[in-house]
Amino acid sequence: MRKNNETLSPEVKKRRKKKAMLRRIRKKSAIAFSVAFVALLVLVVRIGMINYTKGNEYSKIVLNHQSYTSRTIASRRGDILDRNGTVLAYSERVYNLILDPKVVLSDSDFKDPTLNALTTYFDLKRSDLEEILSTRSDSSYVRLLTQLSKDEIAGMKSVLADTKNNPNVKGVWFEDSYLRQYPFGTFAADTIGFASAANGGEIGLEKQYNNELTGTDGVSYNYIDENLDSETTTQDAVDGKNIVTTIDYGLQSIIERKIEEYNAKLPSKNTAVLAMDPNTGEILAMASYPQFDLNNPRDLSREYTEEQLNAMTDEEKVTAMYEVWKNYAVSQVYEPGSTFKSITVASALEENLVNDNSTFFCAGSTSIGGYTIRCWDRDGHGELKLGSALGQSCNMALVNIGQLLGADKMRKHQNDFGFGSKTGIDLPGEERGLVKDALKMDITDIATNSFGQNISVNMVQMAAAYSSLINGGYYYKPHMVRAIQNANGSIAQTIEPTLVRQTVTKETSDKMREYLYNAVEHEAVNAIQLPGYAIGGKTGTAQKIPRSEMKWVVSCFSFAPVDNPEVLFYVVIDEPDKTEGTTATSIDAQDLLVEIMKEAFPYLGIYKDPELIKQYEEQWGVQILDTEDEKKATEKQTVTETSVEAPDSDTEDVTNAENEAE
Repeated sequence: MRKNNETLSPEVKKRRKKKAMLRRIRKKSAIAFSVAFVALLVLVVRIGMINYTKGNEYSKIVLNHQSYTSRTIASRRGDILDRNGTVLAYSERVYNLILDPKVVLSDSDFKDPTLNALTTYFDLKRSDLEEILSTRSDSSYVRLLTQLSKDEIAGMKSVLADTKNNPNVKGVWFEDSYLRQYPFGTFAADTIGFASAANGGEIGLEKQYNNELTGTDGVSYNYIDENLDSETTTQDAVDGKNIVTTIDYGLQSIIERKIEEYNAKLPSKNTAVLAMDPNTGEILAMASYPQFDLNNPRDLSREYTEEQLNAMTDEEKVTAMYEVWKNYAVSQVYEPGSTFKSITVASALEENLVNDNSTFFCAGSTSIGGYTIRCWDRDGHGELKLGSALGQSCNMALVNIGQLLGADKMRKHQNDFGFGSKTGIDLPGEERGLVKDALKMDITDIATNSFGQNISVNMVQMAAAYSSLINGGYYYKPHMVRAIQNANGSIAQTIEPTLVRQTVTKETSDKMREYLYNAVEHEAVNAIQLPGYAIGGKTGTAQKIPRSEMKWVVSCFSFAPVDNPEVLFYVVIDEPDKTEGTTATSIDAQDLLVEIMKEAFPYLGIYKDPELIKQYEEQWGVQILDTEDEKKATEKQTVTETSVEAPDSDTEDVTNAENEAE
């Protein structure tokens, strides 16, 4: 039974009183905490609502008391150099004129002095500037002029620098920029390509190596608080890398000049010349006609009259520009004609199907698959051994060799030589060409393929294949760049020659050099003879499809010296200047090639052999004059050698259009 309070001891009463007090304190604390929590929650919700509905307004109020600016620091695009360091493309520093309306309008004393200076030193109208200040008063960046030179900005820079005499000229500054320049204009235009500020590299090496050439822009951040304390953070620009090409400026210049001289007399649809180091795959020169100015690539006035341009739609002009920009050596395919006979002969040698003693009979024509295929010599060559069959460019002999190979072996070797596949050259827009699968080849395909018809190739494919024919059998990947440099000129990457595969044995390669040398010295390619030089070569003439239009592609290969080739040339003339309806021959390509070799050989350090000069003099009963300073003055080559004419030779090697298998 509980005791009442009267019976409790004083200590117990004291403890109970203390507990009752603690219970009252806890209850009041809980109530206070709940009230505070609810008040805090209401405050958070209220702040959130204010931020949601009026946050931007309050932010502007704060930012009006502060200043934050950022400026882009332009990076410099890397240079493009020839193999010897000649600059072919570079970026020149220029300047953009920038106006800061916000600063100009921040003080009534700034406007007139600033606008007066701008209209004094630049071709700017005050009314235009007034409109900018009126319509863009909150802006801190308005670009007024671009690509100004150092001289053009000198006057205004001196005004800005003289703060003592011009304290109120404010809100004007110059932004660094770069303008792409091509010092030689049309030089190697479709190979080098061009770049624009908006799109970077657009064609050629500029496009292929755009990632390497393009730098990374920097940025400068500046923050000023309401106490005018300033803090600046700068991230420096990283300039682009330089690329060192395989192009030889001197050789390219010789070739371009000779192409221009040829077309001044006999304009063609396109004339293209390629020079390659057959031992590395390096492209020493790549030129074509017509050309365009890299500093003004969209100007079509070089190719079209004003009347023609006015009649064009915008779409037609774009199409015309891309046609002019096309690099014929990589982006155009064509039937190679008789130059392809060397591939067929080498393939048969590799298969041990033919040898020096193999003979072939040419009656002038033969019937294959219901078609009559003719040789260029309508009377027939009669009996020919293998070397002469190639040297005389006999279609009938090649048809027989094609039959010996058959579809499977022919297609295998076409594949080994890279036909039907891209070479992988470091240029954009390469076409792979067209070859038939072995299973789809009929006897007519085999026959026409054997002498270079009903198969399409590009120039780089042919040059790479021929290089392997004459260098011991080694197929190197063609390439345009030999090194990549850092912006300071140090080597970042060296691009070594890439050996892809072996196409033929050394024995076959030796034999092909012998055959191709005899073709120049004693057979149908003797129009490219140069007294004193051991040259190998092969010509080609192909009728374009549709055959009925009687249009032609003519070509010629050469290489020297024969025993150890240092350079290979390939000339292709698309639709040479001929009277409509007549048959073209490779003599046009041979003539151009001779003019190139006369200057190119001494330039490259390939000099005449006294023994060969003596042999030539004895053979033709003429005396070859020479100059002691030949090694130094390449221009003198044209003086003595053009006076010697080799006997006429019929180099025509085409098949009648009506007898072609389409």
